[in-house]
Amino acid sequence: MLAPLLLLVSSASALPTFKWTNGEIARYYVDTEIFWAKGLKAAARENLDTRIQDMHLQAEVECKVTLRGKNAEFDCTVPYMHLSASPDGDTQPRVDKVMADWMEFAKPAKIFFTLGADGRMKEFDVNKLPDANSREGALSEQMRMFLRVALSPLDITLTTDDKDWIRGWQRKDIAGPLLLPVADSTVGAGTLKILHADDRLGLTHLSTEGRASVAPGGAVDASANGGLIDLRAGGEAWLDAATGQLLFSAYSTDGRFVSSATETGTGAYVSQRSGLQRVAAFDPEHKEPLSVLAQRAPKLSGTAPALPDGTALVEFSSLGMAPLFILGLPDLAVPYEIPKSTVRARVLVGPEGRPTSVTPFDGYEVLSEHVQRALSPAKFPVKAAPYAVDVDVEVRPQ
Repeated sequence: MLAPLLLLVSSASALPTFKWTNGEIARYYVDTEIFWAKGLKAAARENLDTRIQDMHLQAEVECKVTLRGKNAEFDCTVPYMHLSASPDGDTQPRVDKVMADWMEFAKPAKIFFTLGADGRMKEFDVNKLPDANSREGALSEQMRMFLRVALSPLDITLTTDDKDWIRGWQRKDIAGPLLLPVADSTVGAGTLKILHADDRLGLTHLSTEGRASVAPGGAVDASANGGLIDLRAGGEAWLDAATGQLLFSAYSTDGRFVSSATETGTGAYVSQRSGLQRVAAFDPEHKEPLSVLAQRAPKLSGTAPALPDGTALVEFSSLGMAPLFILGLPDLAVPYEIPKSTVRARVLVGPEGRPTSVTPFDGYEVLSEHVQRALSPAKFPVKAAPYAVDVDVEVRPQ
């Protein structure tokens, strides 16, 4: 399901840089979904094996920051984690039992990683997990991989070049959104493009788009037999320029074997969505936080005013709770086509300022149903006769 949030105002902001304070505590809510086209073996520690088709990881991560020169070191604990999965040829109760064992296994996890001055993530590792036998060792490596994926949205780099903030900048390496969810690392070549998309509500909005040819460690030369993966990613991030903090970051990726990457519906390897949001404190009931925009969006009352260009602001009585993901939803996306989160639509406004019809502009037809739902409770200025107005709506899952 998608929920609406109107694009409100744009204003210029200072060039952001990441800023960390020695000894500060950073808390993150993370939410990750991974889908394996061919399934994944999942084993509990006590002689119970199964296969899963997908997995959903939600966690709260608390980190102490230590400054080391230009780098910031993060020592993190996982106060809360919840894992769920769907069976691949097995029963749900057996899968649930394995997930329960995994959650118990992960309780002592300690995460360590470093962020460079530009935000690049380095030296990621997970310690303190049991490793008494080969079964525990294998599970330890899987859990390390899952947590790396969950925190990879932090791997967003900034530029200090004024011109790049106009034209965009890129990283030519395997950035977090371009990593495969495998235990034995990812090798290959990739490019992550980052664009300064907007400034609103006191935040800087970045959009990301990446593509890579990757493989599980050491298998890059296996492309002849379909071992190389064509991975594509899209996402966005929100930064607080005043404090130099990354408040929200999320992306979606789709990986297909190179030998069949151009064939719709075939050759699928993995799909994943991963989102992360910084929070001041964790909810005692472990609920998802309000989205960054919902926290900052003004609550409009009465008739919505108009912007200088005549575009009406839409009134919503409540923005409600909102989870993290924004782009690349599997139920919407055509392979390799990342739906845009900003949709321009023409609204016909009738009596009492209520919409009578909504038509998205060309290119947004796939989101038509969600735009209709988004604008159904909207209220526009009342005029003597029906009229048409173009509005920009941001849609996101709920």
